[in-house]
Amino acid sequence: MNAETTLQKSPTLPDFLQPVFQCIDKKDFGALDAFFAEDFRLYFAHYSLRGIQQGIGFVGAFDRRLPKYEHVMNDIYVGEHITYFDGTLRVWLPDDSVIETPFWDKIVVDPGSGNISTMYAIFSIAAVPEEYWKDLKPEDFA
Repeated sequence: MNAETTLQKSPTLPDFLQPVFQCIDKKDFGALDAFFAEDFRLYFAHYSLRGIQQGIGFVGAFDRRLPKYEHVMNDIYVGEHITYFDGTLRVWLPDDSVIETPFWDKIVVDPGSGNISTMYAIFSIAAVPEEYWKDLKPEDFA
């Protein structure tokens, strides 16, 4: 039997996600360990990352390569143990031009532990110049 998930539009991220995104905004990736399940999976653009070390290591390496960027969130929808949101990723390049690409995130929380078990961060990485991501390999962060 399939269980339906009811989503409610929300003006903000749920309370339990606020500290996660505060760490991300501060680029304090090491502090994120406490928020993720041991069997965490991250689907980031076209990459599949397994475990917190690989997921956060890979995203941290990508982050350090970008000159300047921001996420502009649009709609946020919250359900039991799940949050969806969309927005625009803006990346400023060294020549002061700006690249924009839409993104969609889905965050699934393990009901038993309250930790994030799966996260989907879907966007067109091809909109960002290849020099910032081409040689990143998930296996280098395992």
